[in-house]
Parts: sequence; structure tokens; C-alpha cells
Amino acid sequence: MAQGFDDSDMKIVGDKGPRSDDAIDGPGFLLETAQQHFNGNIPKAKLLGSNIVSAFSYRAAPDELTELIGQYRLEPTDALILQLKILSVFSAEYCLKRYLPSQLLSAVALGEMYETLMRLSPDFYQELSQTAAFSFYYLAVGSDENNYTAIGRQLAEMMDDPENGDLIALGAALHAHNLQVYKKAINGFAFV
Repeated sequence: MAQGFDDSDMKIVGDKGPRSDDAIDGPGFLLETAQQHFNGNIPKAKLLGSNIVSAFSYRAAPDELTELIGQYRLEPTDALILQLKILSVFSAEYCLKRYLPSQLLSAVALGEMYETLMRLSPDFYQELSQTAAFSFYYLAVGSDENNYTAIGRQLAEMMDDPENGDLIALGAALHAHNLQVYKKAINGFAFV
């Protein structure tokens, strides 16, 4: 080694030593779980998760959805309805992850949401579990919650019609509407 050169503070490439942000705080987790349970937040998160499923567990598209589709000069085909349901689930997951007061409550609400969906709509749940749409929607949103057009573009991609301005506008409008509805639902539970 060259004289005067100290390499003791250099990291070895590939060394995956422990990082403080990767460590699990077991006692902290148990304390938060107890606090969230006793202040009523865990039961609220479960109820929120199960209630939110009604927004996308329908078998036939609700009238307001078919009207929205018609406003964009589109036909409510089975394929489009399926993609809009998937987008609605994405919007719900996004809101539950982003707007609940803790990751624990988000996980509880999401777990309940997916369990309820699996019970009520097993075929849709199976379809949802096989789609890559969420990955593309998360990439589209990035860190900009108001990137509705990017969400719309992803919907158009999912429909194999990436240049369809009406599909893009519909996806953007539905996601924006969903965010409003889901945020209002979250706020209505008055988490402590």
C-alpha cells in the first residue's frame, strides 16, 4: 500500500452490511401495534379496508361509471370495465399507503381490503393478482400525486390504444375522482 494512504474507511463493493434504515425495531413495532389497537385505529383501518372494496367489487358496471365512460365517447366493453376496476384498486391502494397515519395502519387496511375482495370477487381478485398494471401505474405517478395524465396514458397502454386521447382523459379523470373519494373516506374515519 502506498505510504500515507489510509483505506480503512473504504467500503468493499458488494458488502451488504447492516443499515440502520433496514433494521426492524421489534419493540417499537409491538408498542405501535398496541397503541394503534387501544386508540381504536386498527379496527378503523380494518373497517376502512373492507368498506373501500365496494368501490370496485361490482359485477356489472354501476350507472355512474358507464355514464363517465360515455362522456369520453367510449363504449363500456368488458375489457375497459376490467381495466377501470384495476385502476380503481390501484387508486385505493395508493391512498391507503399514502394517507393513513402509519405504515402499520396502511398494511392493516390493505390486508383487509384484499381479503374482502378475494371473498367477494374471487375471479376479479385472481385477475388482479396476475396483472402488471400496478407497477406501471406506480411508475407513472412517481412522486407527483397530480400526474393524472400519466395514469391516463397507462390506462390507454393497458387497453392497447396508447394514442387514444379519450382513454387517456378517462383514466386521468377516474384516478383524480378516486383520490378525492378515497381521501374523503380516510378522513371520515378520524384516525388518531
